[in-house]
Amino acid sequence: MSQFFGVSSSTLSSSKHPLRRNSAPSLEDSYFTNSTLTDNSTSSSSRLFSSVELPSTISPIPSPTTSAARTHEHRLNAAQEQRTYRDSCQRLMSHIQGVMGVCQDLKQTQFPIIYPFANRKPIRSHTLDTIETVRLAASNRFANHDLSILSLDLKLGHTSTDLSSLESKSITTLFQERLDQSLKHLNHLHDRVKDTASKVLVTGDLNSGKSTFVNALLKRELLPADQQPCTNLFCEVLDAVLMNDGLEQIHAIPTNVETYNRLDPTTYHLIEWRHLYKIITEDYEHYKMLKVYANDARTTQESLLHNGVVDIALIDSPGLNTDSVKTTAVFARQEEIDVVVFVVSAENHFTLSGKEFLWNAANEKTHIFIVVNRFDSIRDKDRCRRLILEQIRQLSPATYADADDLVHFVSAGSVDLEPGSRQIDRPDFARLEQRLRAFVLENRTKSKLMPAKNYLVNVLMDVHALAESSHDHAEREAAETARQLQDDLPAYQHLLKVRDRLLTEVERVAEKTVTAVQKQVTASLQNVVEDIRDSVTIEYPGILLIWQYAQDLADSMSQTLVKQVRTEEEATKRASSVCLEQLHTMGSEHLGEYEMKADVSQISASNRKVEVPVEWTDFFDWVVDDKVSGVALSVGAAAMVGGRMLGFRDAMTSIWTISSMMPTHKRWVAPVMSVATLGLVVYVVSDMRHAVERKLVKKFKVAVRETGYVDHQARRLGREARKVLRVEGWEIQNGIQRAIERKEEERHSMEVKSLTSKEMAAYFASVLAKSDSLLEKVEMVPTDNNA
Repeated sequence: MSQFFGVSSSTLSSSKHPLRRNSAPSLEDSYFTNSTLTDNSTSSSSRLFSSVELPSTISPIPSPTTSAARTHEHRLNAAQEQRTYRDSCQRLMSHIQGVMGVCQDLKQTQFPIIYPFANRKPIRSHTLDTIETVRLAASNRFANHDLSILSLDLKLGHTSTDLSSLESKSITTLFQERLDQSLKHLNHLHDRVKDTASKVLVTGDLNSGKSTFVNALLKRELLPADQQPCTNLFCEVLDAVLMNDGLEQIHAIPTNVETYNRLDPTTYHLIEWRHLYKIITEDYEHYKMLKVYANDARTTQESLLHNGVVDIALIDSPGLNTDSVKTTAVFARQEEIDVVVFVVSAENHFTLSGKEFLWNAANEKTHIFIVVNRFDSIRDKDRCRRLILEQIRQLSPATYADADDLVHFVSAGSVDLEPGSRQIDRPDFARLEQRLRAFVLENRTKSKLMPAKNYLVNVLMDVHALAESSHDHAEREAAETARQLQDDLPAYQHLLKVRDRLLTEVERVAEKTVTAVQKQVTASLQNVVEDIRDSVTIEYPGILLIWQYAQDLADSMSQTLVKQVRTEEEATKRASSVCLEQLHTMGSEHLGEYEMKADVSQISASNRKVEVPVEWTDFFDWVVDDKVSGVALSVGAAAMVGGRMLGFRDAMTSIWTISSMMPTHKRWVAPVMSVATLGLVVYVVSDMRHAVERKLVKKFKVAVRETGYVDHQARRLGREARKVLRVEGWEIQNGIQRAIERKEEERHSMEVKSLTSKEMAAYFASVLAKSDSLLEKVEMVPTDNNA
């Protein structure tokens, strides 16, 4: 492993002179003729690198005075470039932290982020706008801006999902993921700007000659190259002198690339050079990446890897269209890259995978160094050049504008890689090396810092678009909510008035009905009680069944009263039903149709009866006036009936005989007393039926009065009616209360929404101010020598 192609590592690392002179000439040694330059190369205004100048005539031996002056001027320019570079680095790192703070704040905000659907376009060319274009359109730069970094593009198969059909929460969730990706990219961006080294990613489509191009840059056959695709791993080529103590080694990283440490052998596997081809082509699945430490014995003015200015890492990547996993890995890796060298086959032009990569890379890198390889195999070179430049114009306008410096048509396979060869490179490849060296080393503010600046500008433009869309949405929502609250206020106030007026009216109607029911029941029952004797008709069974007659009479009066109570109960139901219909109509006018839950069948009177006990005194009625008249009638009746009645004649004869025996002045006492007694008995017996009726009716009325039966039944029926009517009243009251509560909830929700919208508008206004201030500061960072 200490030998490489027959040359020892120590020899490679210790040699002070190049093994062969077949590299590009230095900046001070030019040999290009006019025939090798395009028309654009003579225009200083369109040149990308001001420090690289190609003379129009051949000057193989410049004068010492001219050479010294040019060297001095070059050193002054280089010193100024380094000062500008360091200042821009510091400012960009500070601004990256500020942009990360804005993105982190957006990620953690409680407010929804409103996607600007109105400004969204289906094309992506907007992401390729240069900072110069943005600066020229500063007055209305946000007017037609479409999202680039934070754009949401959902694809299912070959169709895109309409984002407007998604819920706000779903869109916010998607933005959270996109912000996470952006924060991760900003972290890589900060590390890249902070890192003094530069990483150059050599990528392109499958079998486009990427490894061949890397070998041509190194002037040695370092990486395996074949006519068939063979690179399946990321191979990072580093300067062994600066980074590995001059030892040429291959470190294969099996797991996490971030944990790699060249001083810790446990983080990598040391691979022999003879096994490199097998590792790359067959055993690549066991490793994540290869670190290839190589020496370049050329001078610092000739070598890109060992340049004496900046630590360079050349990264050879798998083909973009190898498979989806490797393509995704290349896409993700570009976040860590400072310069992208895109190798495209002159035979195949740009494939879909290549276009997708350039679109994605253009989010931060406006300038892509493009190598059109295998150009010698093309017959119609002008047509090939024209077609590829047209594709570049559509894919990357900034690269197309500087095509003379950034787009090169070469054949990397024609570069002589034989050890010890002193063959001079072809002018087109030598010019490519010169432009690449200037792009990577001398114009680092443009190659390394401009992508960072461009990414920050795109992120801040996206943040502005999102914040402006969210701010305008919040203001519209706040205004609309305020208008709805104002328009809804009369309806709410009317509902409050209706509640008080309607409930009062319901109570009045219900009480009126209850009062009418009570009065009707009282009057009806009192009339029945007063006329109870006429209302009861029972056949008199005779003196022998007078007791049964009295009991039947008392029960009949009680049942008559109960029957009347039932009649009043039905009347109460009818009156309550009419009142319920009236109340329900009143409620429906304000609440709409609703179910009536009140039921008049629940109204019932008391089953209580008036009990009148029958006593023996009820058969005698000792009224004086009636008694006297009764005695007179009895005496007359006894005289008229004569002796046939109770043996009246014999009785009178016996009484007269007895009285004859008495003194003369007392002789008439006995007959008179006998006749009176007999008359009294006859009266009592004959008046017993009427006496019972009079006494029981009187007792019944007294019992009704003393028990308060009429008032009790009237109050009970009134209470039952009120209970039923209150059910409907409660339904109306609850319905109105629910309507008021719903209205209050709606108004409260609108008030909260209005307050939230105002807070949201204020928040996004602050985001707008912060992002615009940062954008202005970022755009002031010098990253272009021609600016």
